[in-house]
Amino acid sequence: MDSILRYAAVIVLIELARNRDYRDRADAGRALAGLAERPEAVGPLRELVLDTADTFVTRVTAQALLRRNGRVGLSIIASALSAADSNHRA
Repeated sequence: MDSILRYAAVIVLIELARNRDYRDRADAGRALAGLAERPEAVGPLRELVLDTADTFVTRVTAQALLRRNGRVGLSIIASALSAADSNHRA
């Protein structure tokens, strides 16, 4: 896929990740995980892994990152875990 289109997709998904509806945030987490190599996706993915409003978002985003079977996904999860509170570490 063209780099500009991938960038545009990440930007749209970041906006979806900011939505109040947990389902939208979960969908954004799943989709952003596929674009985790994009630098602009890392911060929002980390935030979704640490979603304070709904652990469903945390779980589906983390699962999608782990399904990548790569360093990028593990790095994002490890970074999030280092900042996680007890609600997310359990």
